[in-house]
Amino acid sequence: MKRTIVLGLAALAVIAGCSKTVVEQPAAPADNDAWVYDETLPVPVAFVAPGLTLTKAEVAGAIEGSVMNGLDIGVFGLATNDGVPAWENGGDAFLIHNTKVTTGEDGSVTFDPAVYYPSDNDLNYSFYAYYPHRQTIYTDGAFTVDFSLGYTDVLWAEEHAITFGTDPVYRGFNATYCRYVKQIGRYDLMPALNFQHMLTAFRFVAKSTTELSNIKITKLKVLNINTRATLEVAGPDAGTMTYSQPGERFVYADPAVANSALDVTPTIAGVEVGTLILEPATTVEVEVTLQLDNGTTNTVTASLDGNFVAGHRYALTLTVRSPEEVDLSTSLDPWVDEGGSGETIG
Repeated sequence: MKRTIVLGLAALAVIAGCSKTVVEQPAAPADNDAWVYDETLPVPVAFVAPGLTLTKAEVAGAIEGSVMNGLDIGVFGLATNDGVPAWENGGDAFLIHNTKVTTGEDGSVTFDPAVYYPSDNDLNYSFYAYYPHRQTIYTDGAFTVDFSLGYTDVLWAEEHAITFGTDPVYRGFNATYCRYVKQIGRYDLMPALNFQHMLTAFRFVAKSTTELSNIKITKLKVLNINTRATLEVAGPDAGTMTYSQPGERFVYADPAVANSALDVTPTIAGVEVGTLILEPATTVEVEVTLQLDNGTTNTVTASLDGNFVAGHRYALTLTVRSPEEVDLSTSLDPWVDEGGSGETIG
C-alpha cells in the first residue's frame, strides 16, 4: 500500500623582469628554500595551508574532516589580471593544465616533477583545483568537468593573489611575488587551496520506538532530481554548477556496488541506511519500501519544501513505530547547526 508522510529535517552545518642577485639572508634556509634568497634559482609553484572547509575520511562518498588527505585532485595554474581570466592566448598562460595530484597526509600539494614560475615575471597566475580528478573540456575560455551525481562528493577551490605595496607594487602570483612574500615572512600571502563542498548531502538513518524484528527497509530512493552536473573549474563563471538529466537515485547497501539491495532493520538507537550527495534543492522527494516478515511490502512517499544548500548535510531519520505507524524527522550529527522536528502519522 502507499502512504504519504511529512518530513522534518535539520541542517547539519557545513556541513578560501629583474636582474638576478643573491640577497643577504638572515639565516641559512633549508636547501629546498634556497630560491627565496638566491634569485639565480627558479621559483617553484608551492601551496601553503592546504585544506578544506570540511574534509577527509570518505563516508559513503562524502569527504569529512579538516585535511585533504590522499585525494586525487586536478589543479590549474592560469594567467589572470587581478583574478580576471587572461589565458586566451595559451602558451605560458597555461602554467598548470589539469595536473593530477594526490594530496599528502597533511593535505600538501606537491608536483612531481616540480613546476616553476616563468623567470621573466610577465604573467601573473591564479590557481583552481577540484575533486575528483576527471578529464576537462575547454570551451569559450572556460574549463569544465562533468560528474554523475549521487555517490561522490565534489570539491572546488580557487586562489588569487592579494596585491600589496606602493613602490614597488607586488602583483602575483609570479616568481618575484612569491620570493618577496617568503623573504618578509608573509606566508599567508602564498597561494593556498581551500576547498568547499559544491553539493548537498542527505544522510538517512532508520530508528524504531521498540525493538522490531519483523520490519526492514529494502529500498530507499530520492525522486525527481538531476543526476548529472557540470562544474566550471576555471573561467568567467568559475565555481558554478549546472545540472541536467532528471531522474532518481537509490541508496545502496554499498555505494561502490550498483544495485546492492538494502536490508536494514530499524533499531531504537538508530542504524545508518546511507547517504546521497545531490544538487542543492528546494524540494526533496523520498520513496521508502518497508518489507514485513511475511513478505508483504509497504511503500512510503514523502516530500519536503526547504532550502537545502550546498556544503550542508541534512540528516533524515525514518522512525518505524509499527507496520502502520511511521514518521520522518531530523536527527543529530557532528555537523549540527540547528534543530528541527518531524510529524508522526499513522
